Amino acid sequence: MSSTGDFYLGLLNLLYPQDCLVCNGRTRELKPAPLCGPCSDRIMAYVETPHWVMTEDGFSFDAAYHVASYEDIVKRCICLFKYEGKTRLSKVLGSVMAEYAARNTGCFGPIDMIVPVPLHPVKLRERQFNQSELMAEHLAGRLDKKLEKNWLKRIKYTAPQTGLSREQRLRNLKGAFLVRKEARFADKSVLLVDDVMTTGATLHECAKTIKSAGAKKVLAYTLACGN
Repeated sequence: MSSTGDFYLGLLNLLYPQDCLVCNGRTRELKPAPLCGPCSDRIMAYVETPHWVMTEDGFSFDAAYHVASYEDIVKRCICLFKYEGKTRLSKVLGSVMAEYAARNTGCFGPIDMIVPVPLHPVKLRERQFNQSELMAEHLAGRLDKKLEKNWLKRIKYTAPQTGLSREQRLRNLKGAFLVRKEARFADKSVLLVDDVMTTGATLHECAKTIKSAGAKKVLAYTLACGN
């Protein structure tokens, strides 16, 4: 960068300092960036190593894929995004999912559409955004797939599921989702997107509901997997 450019960058950082949301280090971007270079590199490194496939009996989805374990910088970013409203991270996390998917398209096979796991209206009002939908938007754009964010609706509110067993979660989530009348899932292959898979109960119930509307295949895809 020229000396003039360095001067303006320094002035910009002085007037509008940008701190990395993870490590609080200074970012070096002219445009606001949620992560510094080293933290961006750490999270993007996960796309180098494939993580899949869970196809246990009893699940309605055909397979489940995730980019990383729910730990370290991935967990920190998800918590900042989901619970502290740092929505700028949606592009970073969505890009990680998109890059992983782009490198592993052979795993997914043909996909007709992407569907984010919906939030109950009460939860959506509390949070003001659906983290899965925001990440799915970046994923759909990168893969050039249709994003159907209104075809699946959550109609049953459940309390936080933390600490519950898979069986308890499955019972609580039974009948929690509904396919809208305008949805056209018949004979389609669906990529179901969420931020984290813990026991798989939420994704199972979503996939079950989508398949009841005639979908031929539902693949679950999350950024992270674990407790």
